[in-house]
Amino acid sequence: MLSGISIFCFAASYGVALLLEIVRLFFRAQVRTILSTGFMAAGLIAHTLYLIGEQNGLVEAGPISDWHHWCLIVAWVLAATYLAMSLTYPKTSLGLFMIPPILLLLGMAYWMDQVAPFDPANRVRPLQIIHGVLLLAGTAAVFLGFATGIMYLIQSYRLKHKMLQQEGFQLPSLEWLQNFNRRTMIVSTCLLAGGLLAGVLLKIDRQTSSFPWSDPVVWSSGILFLWLVAATLFELIYKPARQGQKIAYLTLANFLFLGLVLALILFGPTQHARTPKDQATLYNPLAPMIAYSEERAQ
Repeated sequence: MLSGISIFCFAASYGVALLLEIVRLFFRAQVRTILSTGFMAAGLIAHTLYLIGEQNGLVEAGPISDWHHWCLIVAWVLAATYLAMSLTYPKTSLGLFMIPPILLLLGMAYWMDQVAPFDPANRVRPLQIIHGVLLLAGTAAVFLGFATGIMYLIQSYRLKHKMLQQEGFQLPSLEWLQNFNRRTMIVSTCLLAGGLLAGVLLKIDRQTSSFPWSDPVVWSSGILFLWLVAATLFELIYKPARQGQKIAYLTLANFLFLGLVLALILFGPTQHARTPKDQATLYNPLAPMIAYSEERAQ
């Protein structure tokens, strides 16, 4: 990788930023905010250099070459968004809710480094690129909606029970969180729906897709699409759904549905995004751990 940067480098930087956010709950100091922002910015720079180094090694692979790369890019989008929001709202505890998903995605990226890449014959096709990019952006929007949805529910509970505002733990206003949740739900629905539609067109094209319509990813993606459309229409048509906790619960449900589909893609018995060779012998994501255990036993 570029300049010897590894995932551990920027993951550690993000982890320190999260630790400083936790310390903020007990000790409030201006230097903490500066250090937290500094570690987050340093992590984002290292993260960016790592992605550039990977892309230089995969010039002909297309913008998204495998699940490892896909998770890294989603994590980068979340990290960049959080850094911008933390600079805009420096007194809030956004990091407690937005940094953990970033670390989760980096952990997934580290694990998925052993998973076979996408089929080289398909990943540079325009429709395939649209499919991957829209799903990536939609996933990032769902993660953002999930984080702010949790914040909304916590802030609503604190105000409802007239809990005293802790100096080191401040959240944006309910109005801001509600509006942000609503935007992320609409944006994520449009992006994911577009990505899923591109996937259907790819499936119809027999030259670029050979996995069956009964594949778990196909029907689970269909369920996800129907849910996103129904939830968005409900929010747009039923005005009370635009206020209160309803919009937060909808964004949380979006996250759960998306998590189910991703779990099926990464760990389920699916042929989605496999190379023809892998489709003949389905890759097991647990294979690296199994092989390591067998080697240790010998």
